[in-house]
Amino acid sequence: MSETAIQSVLEGKNKILLFRKLADQENQAAKLVFQTSHTFSYSRELETIITKDGTIVKPGELESEVSIEAIQTKKDPLAAMLREAVIKGEKLEIWEVTVDQELKNDEEKYPAIYAQGYLGSWEDVSSAEEDATISSTFTVEMEPQFGFATLTEEQEEAIQYLFKDTVAEGEEGNEGA
Repeated sequence: MSETAIQSVLEGKNKILLFRKLADQENQAAKLVFQTSHTFSYSRELETIITKDGTIVKPGELESEVSIEAIQTKKDPLAAMLREAVIKGEKLEIWEVTVDQELKNDEEKYPAIYAQGYLGSWEDVSSAEEDATISSTFTVEMEPQFGFATLTEEQEEAIQYLFKDTVAEGEEGNEGA
């Protein structure tokens, strides 16, 4: 495999999920801590109709959902909010943001998918031999939208801490990477 082909591979760890209650748009979206995997899926039922001239296909409506898995933390306010949203049937916003410096646009925004919908399930999984995990399924209402999203400095730090110098905060020479 050529070096160019290797460099063009998009790593799954660079795709993160951010959430917010639709009713709380005055707050910034937050990242669920320790996401291990998610799947953004699109499907539609296809009805096949056999005619004398051959088969024709009649597409149904688009259905989209996001399955989510993460390791539980002791104190993650977003996980508590998401669990509550399932219990109370509250509408949420979700963003899948591809945090890859090479894909940023001229406005310093990252490629993203945005959707509104509901978490239809929440599972707290506890195994004797592994870390406690959560899994959930987000059902998208209408069609997901594609565009670019801004990440605040706080959101970027939640993804990966920035380089810090050895001098005390605020002293000369302590600039991030």
